[in-house]
Amino acid sequence: MDEVWRLFMKKFTILFPAVLAAVIVLQGAALADPFSDFKKFAAESYLKPFAKDFGGLIGGADFHTGRTAGFPGFDVGLVGVIQSKPSSSNMILKAAKVDAFGLVLLQGSVGLPVVDADLAVRGATYSDLTIVGGGLRYGLLKSGTLTKFVPDVAVSVFYDAINYTYFKGSHMSVDAAASLDFPIIKPFAGIGYDRTKLEVKGVGAALDGTSVSVSAPRYTLGVKLVPFPLTYVFAAYSILHGQAGYQAGLGIKF
Repeated sequence: MDEVWRLFMKKFTILFPAVLAAVIVLQGAALADPFSDFKKFAAESYLKPFAKDFGGLIGGADFHTGRTAGFPGFDVGLVGVIQSKPSSSNMILKAAKVDAFGLVLLQGSVGLPVVDADLAVRGATYSDLTIVGGGLRYGLLKSGTLTKFVPDVAVSVFYDAINYTYFKGSHMSVDAAASLDFPIIKPFAGIGYDRTKLEVKGVGAALDGTSVSVSAPRYTLGVKLVPFPLTYVFAAYSILHGQAGYQAGLGIKF
């Protein structure tokens, strides 16, 4: 057992900086503002594909476990979501020669008394982009000491307000996630559905006030590592509305 633990810790000392570096890289990519050429290339027919890609980034941060925090627990951390490239119909970002792009969100949740549910909040503000949101996560199934092979299952709903120099809007999502509560290593998977609404502003009289709504599913498979009590890191692969995406994060859970 000591040998297994030593080998794991050796791997963790490599993985933890890698996950942290991934979040920092995502933060740097977000600060570079991949949406700065929106005004230059925006057209009414391009708005839905752009909104679809944008909403997938926010929804990709919805979960990293199927287990709720539980009262009086709480969970706070950073999560970065990146899409490997714009969708083929997202001509705004393609014309701007944007490759991979992403968002980094600070988020936290607290367990509610009586019911097995969490109240979650999240947000980000940089490069003239502000995202503020929150939601509820409800546990449907929870493993125990003698039932480690029973998955934790939770459903969640989120609402986010979006404000940027050239557009504003909202994002709504529903999710179902499951995870296995093994010691140290906790695989998780889930599905989600995003609805994103954007309205153009500050672009010009021809487009200002134009709004679009788009909905699409996403799928996620990942693993969370808990090498020490109270801390965790995670990484995941997703299909974000038909496009390859990645998540990485770290946090503290009490």
